Amino acid sequence: MINIQKDELIIELIRHDLKHNQLIRGLDNLDLDAGHRHHLGIMDLVKRLMEVPEHMENDFLDTYMSFMDRCLDYPVFSLGEELRELAEECCEGVTMI
Repeated sequence: MINIQKDELIIELIRHDLKHNQLIRGLDNLDLDAGHRHHLGIMDLVKRLMEVPEHMENDFLDTYMSFMDRCLDYPVFSLGEELRELAEECCEGVTMI
């Protein structure tokens, strides 16, 4: 069994969500309307892992989604490693809420 630290798991989940968002937004830009059909719920999982209190959920959502918008400025590569630093920034940003 592979052990992973909770904070590392959160960063990896965010990185994968950033990658997924890049791909979905790209499909949406091609008028394929993928955004509403392929929701993975990663943000909700991250929110639960970070134990975000209910009264802070809107701030969490605003911060998290701002990073989802920023990922569109990054090139799209197959593994998404280029998004690791952005995922770390996102994790720090939502932690500071």
